[in-house]
Amino acid sequence: MRNTRNIIVALFLAVLVVSCTGPQYYARTESDSIKKNYNDKHVQKLYESNSSLFKEIYNRFSSQGVGLYQDGIGITTLEDYDKQTLHYLMVYVRPKDASFDMNTTKPEQRLAAIIKDFVPKYVKMIKPGDLDKNDIEGLAFGVYWAARDHSQCDTYGGHIEYVHIFFPKSATQAYLSGNLSLAEAIDQSEVMSSTDLKPARAIRPVF
Repeated sequence: MRNTRNIIVALFLAVLVVSCTGPQYYARTESDSIKKNYNDKHVQKLYESNSSLFKEIYNRFSSQGVGLYQDGIGITTLEDYDKQTLHYLMVYVRPKDASFDMNTTKPEQRLAAIIKDFVPKYVKMIKPGDLDKNDIEGLAFGVYWAARDHSQCDTYGGHIEYVHIFFPKSATQAYLSGNLSLAEAIDQSEVMSSTDLKPARAIRPVF
């Protein structure tokens, strides 16, 4: 009987350990944070000509203790309605306090909280001059967060959700300069989000 009880306790602890482990998706170093290699030659050249900017942005966020997503700083692209490829400065953050209990929140509630509380807090760390570069047509700003079962573990595990906001350069600089509200800037932007492990989809946030 005692052996059976010990086995049950051991199994319970094993389940607890498993539920409290898992990838965190934090970039731990500058090398992890900055995406350096691109398949497109033009994008690669654009990265190389702006490498000092990416290091500066990394140091800016890192010095404030803001978590960054792996390969979260660099260049990303977006195709416009005319099938033209636009090049965006990419900054994807993974704040350590961006975590939600799946049992008490719905996906849309988590997304709304991120856009209301986390996007303005961290996007303001971007400077208007960061976009004053040749061939940079906007800012792709992303926030990643954890959705967890807090009855099992509130520190690790769960799954990752995210929102990517593709701000045009003019909207970014106007917002950062105080000439547009966040809602107005986002209204001019493309927004993609993935929640509940579903594929990313275009959304239109409501303020």
